[in-house]
Amino acid sequence: MSFKLYLASAFGLIKPTVKIEAAHNALLANYLMFSEFEKSNELKEYHELELLVNSPTFRQKKKNLQHLALKGSTEAAQLAEYKKLERNSRLQKFYLTLKSEKLKRFDKISASEPMSNYIELKRDVEKHSLQALKKMDKQSTEYILYVEYQNLKDSDDLTFFRNFRKSPAYKNYELMLDSPERKRFEELEKVISSQEFKARVAYLEDTQKWENTEDAKKESRLAEMKQLPQLVNYLKHKHSTAFDFFKKWELVFEDRFDSSKLDTEKWMTQSYWASQALGQNFSQLGDLHAFTDGKNISVNGESLKLDVRHEKTTGMQWRIPFGFVEQEFDYTSGIVSTAGVEWWKHGILEAKVKYEPAHNLVDAIYLLGEETSPQINLVEMGEMNRVGLFTRNADGFHAESESLSGLKAGEFYIFRLEWSANSLVWKINDREIFTLTHNIPAFKMHLNAASIVVADPSASLPHRFEIDWVRFYQHSK
Repeated sequence: MSFKLYLASAFGLIKPTVKIEAAHNALLANYLMFSEFEKSNELKEYHELELLVNSPTFRQKKKNLQHLALKGSTEAAQLAEYKKLERNSRLQKFYLTLKSEKLKRFDKISASEPMSNYIELKRDVEKHSLQALKKMDKQSTEYILYVEYQNLKDSDDLTFFRNFRKSPAYKNYELMLDSPERKRFEELEKVISSQEFKARVAYLEDTQKWENTEDAKKESRLAEMKQLPQLVNYLKHKHSTAFDFFKKWELVFEDRFDSSKLDTEKWMTQSYWASQALGQNFSQLGDLHAFTDGKNISVNGESLKLDVRHEKTTGMQWRIPFGFVEQEFDYTSGIVSTAGVEWWKHGILEAKVKYEPAHNLVDAIYLLGEETSPQINLVEMGEMNRVGLFTRNADGFHAESESLSGLKAGEFYIFRLEWSANSLVWKINDREIFTLTHNIPAFKMHLNAASIVVADPSASLPHRFEIDWVRFYQHSK
């Protein structure tokens, strides 16, 4: 009895199989996602975006743009200056006068023929004094011109002209006509009325100016990528040791028995020696069963089942010195082997097996070479419940093993063998239970699973040896 295994089981130190499987499957899914994403264009894009977005130049550009506003800008100063000039009373009066009918009349009179005549007459009249003009002959040319001058001078248009020219409005008009204020106002008016200026002001007032840039789209894309499950997984495990097992070990063989029949590309239903020597299964002396060629084996999409049945059949048995002799048997059983396809030297063998020991039967998963010794049992259940290494000597078989007492019947467990050049280590649900460091097989071996009848098993029948999955790892190249 394995006291260590018994205590581990009694105190709950053996992890539940379902939790180990869930953790393994989750970790494997994450590793596969990690490996695929590691080679993806998305990761390349992420690294490029991360380098860009986190660069000092990018951050400064974003900061500058986010702080860019109308307030404090050249455009704001121009608008403020324009509005100030727009409120200037002299400029206001100037533009009122400029648009007035009076100025139009004034300018019209200024350019009129009567005004020209008036100016010419005035020049002639002013050659004489007023007293001299009054004493002149009324029929003289000078006097007649004087009278004409007076009539023009007193006309409505020239009276208006003289009065308007003396008015405060016209004086202001003349003052502002070529003033710096007017020039600057009209210069600014031209600037701020341009489409370019309006567009610039609208841009400066836009609170979403950063969000509308191509750089912002890149920053947004980076943020979106950081939510991708595959990137989250990648960043989480980039510097982690969580995937070390999958990186170190390559899965070279696996069968989850998830189809409707046995995969004959992985298994044959004969032992290695049966296929080599006879071409059909045979039994050893003392066995009470005959191995059928697959009839006692079933796969239902969930697990591999090897059934022991109480039924008469004939089969071959090896007897010394006679060789193969036909024999009648009361029981049938099944065997599967990878001998026709897969042989390995060193690695990790795992199998999820239903622990269901039955009296007078032996269910086993084991490794064998081209000889019947040594034999490495991943698990053996029935008459003996154990793991270990079995070698043939002069006295029979020598067993170096560890008992499985303490495991719960009817439960699935994950049995694991770590086979290296220097040791054999057995584990159950990740808990080490037995280690050997001598007589380690150093040649290729194949995998077998079989049920053997060693005594009348009637009380144990019907019996089924159930294997949920099997896999073998070797060091990655």
